[in-house]
Amino acid sequence: MAVICFDLDGTIVNPLLGVRNCVRRVCREMGLTCPDEATIRDWIGFGMRESLALIPGLEDPKKLEEALDRYLEAYREDGVFEHEVYEGAHLMLARLKRQGHRIYIVSSKPGLFARRITYQFDLNLIFDDIFGAELKGAWQPKTVVLERLRQEGRIEAGGYFIGDRGDDMRAAKEHGLRAIGVTYGYGSRQELLAAGAEVLLDSIAELDAWLAQELTDPEIHDAFTRSE
Repeated sequence: MAVICFDLDGTIVNPLLGVRNCVRRVCREMGLTCPDEATIRDWIGFGMRESLALIPGLEDPKKLEEALDRYLEAYREDGVFEHEVYEGAHLMLARLKRQGHRIYIVSSKPGLFARRITYQFDLNLIFDDIFGAELKGAWQPKTVVLERLRQEGRIEAGGYFIGDRGDDMRAAKEHGLRAIGVTYGYGSRQELLAAGAEVLLDSIAELDAWLAQELTDPEIHDAFTRSE
């Protein structure tokens, strides 16, 4: 049985609609010029404070803090409900759970929101735990999160980290996990390969098939209770 860490945004769920709408709301309320969609896409996987700071007019720390507060309010009210689970993710994750693997979410978004999103899509019972950032904390690279999990004994070398960003791949390599990149999210093939991805998979279906071939453990547990 293996330890498998999944990124959330761009790997399990598509967050673009929620993120885009919340950024547009902030800009509308504060009279700012909203970034185009391509720019907002590039922000996914990184910290929202750091991303909002790139908007002209938010150079003042107080205004930036106001923008972040408005964004978090919009995200709490509407944004978390404007996500889509990638087709096939439920079945893939349920099979991994039945096989008895330890499955984690390691997300750059606030843990509060990561847990709420997985709950609304009935994914919370599948994951052994869900790790995210502090609500208003500075963005931390995934390697910092994995270091904490390693010290707690939750991960060990030889497991897997599956994500769509170079940050995911670098974190995996630094902690002895296999770096599995998915290209249907928000990082380019070049970004993933440059960061050390061992395998690139272009869809959930390809990821599911690769995991089924890689992890051939028998299915020994119920998908939701792990009762034998």
